[in-house]
Amino acid sequence: MALTLIILCASFLAAVAMGNGWWGVLGALLLFLAMWSFYLPHTYRLDGAGVSKRSVFGEERRRWEEIRSFYVDRYGVLLSPFVQPTRLARFRGISVQFGPGNREEVLEIIRSRVGDSRPAATGD
Repeated sequence: MALTLIILCASFLAAVAMGNGWWGVLGALLLFLAMWSFYLPHTYRLDGAGVSKRSVFGEERRRWEEIRSFYVDRYGVLLSPFVQPTRLARFRGISVQFGPGNREEVLEIIRSRVGDSRPAATGD
C-alpha cells in the first residue's frame, strides 16, 4: 500500500512540476513497470535442473551449474552467477522470494544444489 501511495504522489508531483497531466501518467506507468514484481503474480520452481521464475512477462530460468553464489536477506535469496559479490548480480542472477513459512525449505534446496562452501551473506 505504501508503494502505491509513493507512486501516486510522485506521479502527481511530476504532473504539477511539468504543468501537464500526461507527465504524471507517464511517471506512474514507468514506476509501475519498475516495481511490477510487487503487484503482479509470479511463481518459482526449484527442481533438479535449476530455478525458474514465471510471471506475466515470461519465464526466467537458470541451471544449477550457472549459480556460483547466493545471498540471503529476510525476503528471499539472490542466486548469482558470480563467485564474488558484484553489482551485476542483480541483473545477471535470479531473485527468489520466500513464501509464507518456506524460508528454510528453500534455503535447504539451494544449499544442497549450490553448496555451503559458496559465499552466502545474510542480511537479516
